[in-house]
Amino acid sequence: MRKKTVLFLGLGLCGLLLLAGTLLLREGLSPLTEGLLCGLGSGAFGLGTARFALCRYQETHPRQLRQDEIDAKDERNAVIRCRAQAMSGLVLQWVVIAAAWVSILADGPLWLTLTAVGIFLGKTFLELALMGYYQRRM
Repeated sequence: MRKKTVLFLGLGLCGLLLLAGTLLLREGLSPLTEGLLCGLGSGAFGLGTARFALCRYQETHPRQLRQDEIDAKDERNAVIRCRAQAMSGLVLQWVVIAAAWVSILADGPLWLTLTAVGIFLGKTFLELALMGYYQRRM
């Protein structure tokens, strides 16, 4: 656990150094390179800092870590997560089709309407395929 903590701290520091170096060397970099390095530095800093804080918390609270692992593997919690994911997918599906209708009524671009309808149909077909898969598997 300690190695991971140090690794994530190093990642956060490298991200901060990359971000600072990019901001200092702005004049010599192209806008594309500057944006790329700035994004990479920010992402590495955010990821490293967040994971470092999580590892530190887990090191100082081992009982909570064990309880979280038990809760993650609990069947009841797994069913709750699956139901929540299914419901959120259903809500998202109808929000996408509502966005398509709004785009039609607002005389929006055709590509936007067709993309929303394609996402709706893609999710519907994926849902049907997964239902068939799980019916055969279970």
